[in-house]
Amino acid sequence: MDRNLREAMGCTCLCIRRAARQFTQIYDHALEPAGLTVTQFGLLANLFGASLRRSEVSSIGAIADWLGMDPTTLNRNLKPLKERGLVKDQTDPSDGRLRIVQLTGKGRHKLNNAMVLWRQAHAKVEQTLGRKQRLALNDMLDQSMAKLASMK
Repeated sequence: MDRNLREAMGCTCLCIRRAARQFTQIYDHALEPAGLTVTQFGLLANLFGASLRRSEVSSIGAIADWLGMDPTTLNRNLKPLKERGLVKDQTDPSDGRLRIVQLTGKGRHKLNNAMVLWRQAHAKVEQTLGRKQRLALNDMLDQSMAKLASMK
């Protein structure tokens, strides 16, 4: 049992979740003056990015797939942003079964103001980890996600 417990304590998933919580706390704290969590900031940033690539449809399903979350979780995360008027959704005119999510003008303004805070947090993280290590970590995570996608 002791050996199994030690092995479980070294679980890659648990290590990643612990690190993710620490990163989340850092960015959430930094974004607090903007009234956003890092999850909300990420949603706004991704919606802004999708608006720049007009050929992309920002349906709930497409956004959820891109972010690696299920549509129910995405809807739950979008709800407070919709209530605050930062995002809106509507039925896709070409396919009534799809809901399209868009950033509002108020949402773009909020994202723009939050970018200053995000950049400060990002700079502190990079200063602490070092640029080379931060980039290597991102690359390793991207490669891992690509390889693990086949396990679904």
